[in-house]
Amino acid sequence: MKIVVVGSGPGGLSAAWAAKSFNRDAEVIIISKDTGEAHKKPGSAMALEYPETETLNIPDWSNASLEKMGIKVRSGIKVIDADASSKTLEIESSESDIDSVSYEKLIIATGGKAYVPEIPGTDLEGVFTIQNVSDSTEIGKQMENYQDIVVVGAGFSGLEIAEKLLELDKKVHLIVRSRLMRRLLEKRMSDELESRLPRSLEVHKGKSPSAVLGDERVTGLAINDTEIKTDAVIFMTGVNPKVKLARKLGLEIGSLGGIVVDSKMRTSDEDIFAVGDCIEMADFYTGKPVMMPIGSVAARCGRQAGVVAVGGQKVYEDTDLRFQYDRIFNTDIVCVGYSSEIASRVGVEVDVRFVTHPAEQMEIAVVTAKDGQVLGGQVISSRLGAKMGYQILQRMQEGTTLEDNPLLDPLHDRILASMEHRYGAIG
Repeated sequence: MKIVVVGSGPGGLSAAWAAKSFNRDAEVIIISKDTGEAHKKPGSAMALEYPETETLNIPDWSNASLEKMGIKVRSGIKVIDADASSKTLEIESSESDIDSVSYEKLIIATGGKAYVPEIPGTDLEGVFTIQNVSDSTEIGKQMENYQDIVVVGAGFSGLEIAEKLLELDKKVHLIVRSRLMRRLLEKRMSDELESRLPRSLEVHKGKSPSAVLGDERVTGLAINDTEIKTDAVIFMTGVNPKVKLARKLGLEIGSLGGIVVDSKMRTSDEDIFAVGDCIEMADFYTGKPVMMPIGSVAARCGRQAGVVAVGGQKVYEDTDLRFQYDRIFNTDIVCVGYSSEIASRVGVEVDVRFVTHPAEQMEIAVVTAKDGQVLGGQVISSRLGAKMGYQILQRMQEGTTLEDNPLLDPLHDRILASMEHRYGAIG
């Protein structure tokens, strides 16, 4: 059996790894236009400071490790055409050599393209987006040329980049269209997070960029009626799914613009799977189409696709569940499942309950259906946030209510034992 994976992000690498692990006799090939290797989170931020480092790589997903496992990696290769009827891909190398690759099963992991608002000046020198370590490396090599930097976008990635730039003694402006992490956090939680940001970070709330200023290089950013002097602008405003290859193959594209997949990550072509930022999948509660451009979700979807592509039948229950964790500005930020904003987008009426643990400086929001079933939540905390987030995730998976299964104190031994049983030792 020959499996071809297009894309080397978390989804593609996880798919290749799973396929080879479940069927050692399968021929597995990864085709990627990128030349860099898989990196640890928060590698994109760290590469701003250490653009030449190799310590951010993920050992098990390095090209050498993949090749040792029997997975062939073809880097610097672009897919320029495809034909589903003959199961072939036309590829082009960096040397402009044209070749073709056949497949029995294809896994598309083409990811997403960084979204940049359609405003004047985004083509100036000094305007950036960051999707991977390669992007950060390019900025890092030029970092000494920039002192004042604007970050547009206040999601996980935008905050992470802003934190690293402050650590590098840069003057940082954060542009927030409404409030911090509006889609993922309740307003009370968003306000709590804002209160924990350092005063050295210039936050511009309720502002949107209207133009990047400058002739050839960036000199400023216009937001509403204000101009900010800056040397660089970094847009961290989300991604749009890359579906060009999927369209060439005649695959179904959904209402949200992503490749439509089922619970096994199979597309409208039974021999083609898709994972990562390029897909839309069924919401875990309503079944309505949703997009979750999150690395951990992509990796779980990749595992699912890889297993099924080589003949496995197992359906993993956690593929469609959101669990995002990061520690930014000395604060644990955890988002699990629904927020009230996400619930509203899929037409679900919810209630939100707030809990405070003063000893841990912890604020918790639990999102429930009208019948009390836990559907998600958020944690903002000085520490132990992941443990509390895991409790919320457990109750989601069990379909229980807080009345039936109340949250435990974050220091409770049962939490640590449960997490270590599933994830290994926790420091």
